[in-house]
Amino acid sequence: MPVLRSGHRRGLELNPVFWPCLLGFLATSFQVLILREFEVRFQGNELVYGLVLAFWLLGGGLGSLLAEKKFIGWLTPARFYRGLIIISAVLLLLLRFSRFFFAVLPGELTGPGPLFLTAWFIAFALSLPLGVLFVYNVLWQNGNLVAVYQLESLGAAAGGLLVYLVLIPYLSSWQTAAVVIFLTGPGMALASGQKRFFTLALVLLLAAGFWFGDGPAEKLYWQPFRLIEVRDSPYARLQVIKTEEQVSFFSNSSIAFNFPDPAAAEEAVHFAFLQRPEADRLLLLGGGLNGTLSQALQYPQVKIDYVELDPTLVELARKVLAGEPTGLDDPRVTIHLVDGRKFLRQTPGRYDLIICNLPEPATAQVNRFYTVEFFAAVREKLSADGVFSFLLPSSETYLSPERSLLLASIFNSLKMVFPVVEIIPGDNNVLLASTGRLETDLESLLAKYHLYHLQTVFFRPEFLRSRFHPLKREYLRASLEAITNPSLNSDRSPVSYFYQTIVWSQQFPGWSSRWLGQLQQLKRWWLFDLPLALFLLILFIFTVYRRPTQAVFLIPLTVMGFTTIVAEVALILSFQSQLGLVYSRISLLFTIFMAGLFLGSTLGRKLRAVLRAEHLVAVQTGFVVLLVLARLAPGASAAIVFYLLLLAMGCLGGFLFVVSNVIYLRYRLRYGLGYSLDLFGSFLGALLATSVLIPLLGLELLFSLLLLLNSFCLLFILGRLYLVK
Repeated sequence: MPVLRSGHRRGLELNPVFWPCLLGFLATSFQVLILREFEVRFQGNELVYGLVLAFWLLGGGLGSLLAEKKFIGWLTPARFYRGLIIISAVLLLLLRFSRFFFAVLPGELTGPGPLFLTAWFIAFALSLPLGVLFVYNVLWQNGNLVAVYQLESLGAAAGGLLVYLVLIPYLSSWQTAAVVIFLTGPGMALASGQKRFFTLALVLLLAAGFWFGDGPAEKLYWQPFRLIEVRDSPYARLQVIKTEEQVSFFSNSSIAFNFPDPAAAEEAVHFAFLQRPEADRLLLLGGGLNGTLSQALQYPQVKIDYVELDPTLVELARKVLAGEPTGLDDPRVTIHLVDGRKFLRQTPGRYDLIICNLPEPATAQVNRFYTVEFFAAVREKLSADGVFSFLLPSSETYLSPERSLLLASIFNSLKMVFPVVEIIPGDNNVLLASTGRLETDLESLLAKYHLYHLQTVFFRPEFLRSRFHPLKREYLRASLEAITNPSLNSDRSPVSYFYQTIVWSQQFPGWSSRWLGQLQQLKRWWLFDLPLALFLLILFIFTVYRRPTQAVFLIPLTVMGFTTIVAEVALILSFQSQLGLVYSRISLLFTIFMAGLFLGSTLGRKLRAVLRAEHLVAVQTGFVVLLVLARLAPGASAAIVFYLLLLAMGCLGGFLFVVSNVIYLRYRLRYGLGYSLDLFGSFLGALLATSVLIPLLGLELLFSLLLLLNSFCLLFILGRLYLVK
């Protein structure tokens, strides 16, 4: 393999600070925008996030390796960055209209096949040139890899701060892209020499196209449906479709609710109220905008606390449904715009009824409302004889093994907390839980129904008789009992969202559903013991390999890449479970980690002249100590704990990158190898973390795995230093 020259005659044409900073700024900004657009177009779950991020990291790693093969002399920085912005714009456009390539309707579920192909193409097409650019920036900087990494980290932190905390909360993905492109314009124009006016015109044209084209493009996406409103919030893109009979609200192109929807509203409310029709206080967690509030208000004495996470959704419903009987303006309804789990932790009140009317646990975020810890928090806020109720999609006539596994996991998690639990079969199973009595006698329930003269369309006596049919109840009971030793769903082992992913995949028969089904059967040996054994074997081979080489000191980079991305995701999930989902705080976690990378690389740059393998031992020891602390973090109740852990992890990661590369570059000038190994480790972490490791291993065992991997890596470094001469 040819060794690249450390400099190039065109390296003198550029500002030594601007281009590396711009690389980090654009990489982070467009990564966030691509992920957010995937979330909107592919109704994102953990599989979507994992695939897109994994392909992004893999493309960056391959790009940095390819850049070592060939240096294209005519590609000046200005030309390369102009091309990068054009590529980014084209890919965002293709992603917006990707449904047309796969002939699916708006709001229709897209299978794993189209998701895989789109994630591979979009992420690779953008991240691969970004990986090439890293190496080219090093060459343009006369081989100063440490400075490029430091400045790229600074640009990434700035991009994260701007996009996460300033732009995304108020703008759409395309509008954010317009601002990002516009902000790069003046600097690129000044650095473009004779092409400055062309560069500025190109930037302004692209920025204007994204800013003014967002609305028309969204309407085109939703054809042939009539799109009447689009709003962006920090949590989702909200779309509203109107037909003659209904108004449909979508969140990230997935149906959130219809109005009116009497069947869903009546089912969510009246099964719970027939248990305690005299209830004075109701806590409704989500799902109140489809008529559920109006149904609950039929009970004249009840006062309702309605909790909804997204203020934009409530504002949009008020506007679109003005004049409709939503119940939002009833004096007996108090609206709380906050995360449901955070509200439960902070409210001093107790409730006769708590109804959780949220979607099924398709993501780790929603899964927090189906865990043992959440059920325990609900029990603490119920009155002495209070009732808790929620729905889970099902079928009256057939339960697949995958659906039965999901139901059994949540049902048994609920039974761990409540002594009395009942489940009523239907296309939506109704789960009821209490510390007191639960009425299952059909005639008693019918008597309560008639007593309150309920105004219902679907929730009628004949409907109740069908739902309480003995054969249906027996079939459901047998299906749940057939699952032996079901895994409990908890904050530290959120297995149910993995089961939900399997249920989702069953709608698209093929390799993906079979593959996910096989993953579910994997035991600890495959996910914990075998990877550790293979890693030990690799380290042993490198330890006894007697030929002198400094390349082995790049191995910690791969371990670091894997460790940081897995630990970052695990800590953020723990943060959400303990402190609630608050967009600004979650965004701050990402930004703090990137700031840590900059601080760590800055320290490494200052010490570059004296860095030795002993410094690698020190930083690897720091990772081991930090992971011991991180293993205890999932139970922490103070936000500062998570901020400090991620800052420290970023600092250690940035410093380790510098130390490993400085040692290796004294041996051989390959500027892309260390960067690619870091990204390959991150690729494995992104691919496996949320989709497999976190739900199947659980957080405690996962942090144990990371701790052992880094401990073995530390022993390997010590062995190479003191055992191999």
